Amino acid sequence: MERTWKPVIAGVLNIISGAVHLLGAIFILTFGWLGDGFFNILWYGMVGTPLTPLTQPVAQELQATVAIPVIVLSILAIIAGIYAIKRRGWRLVLIGSICGALLTWFLGLPAIIFTVLSKNKFQLT
Repeated sequence: MERTWKPVIAGVLNIISGAVHLLGAIFILTFGWLGDGFFNILWYGMVGTPLTPLTQPVAQELQATVAIPVIVLSILAIIAGIYAIKRRGWRLVLIGSICGALLTWFLGLPAIIFTVLSKNKFQLT
């Protein structure tokens, strides 16, 4: 099997996209459950008044609602990146590249293109 650079580039793009968003989602989730929370700071910056005690739990639920799917997509993108570098599981790599495109389109779209172009470079398992 010929070793080309396309699967490696797709894998690196998936890993970068997944890692950046995984760290960001963990950051948002952590600061949502500690202290005032990220959305309270954001709300205070936009509106000028802090969230009330009635709206604080809603903001924390919103953070969890947004962060948990991002964590799942990020983990799939990282796993797909590892598989792309190993040149195994083309379908998994394609699904992970799509997840990476949902997270960051400018990293995910090239990953999808490189994955599709290098389909015949993956081992059939």
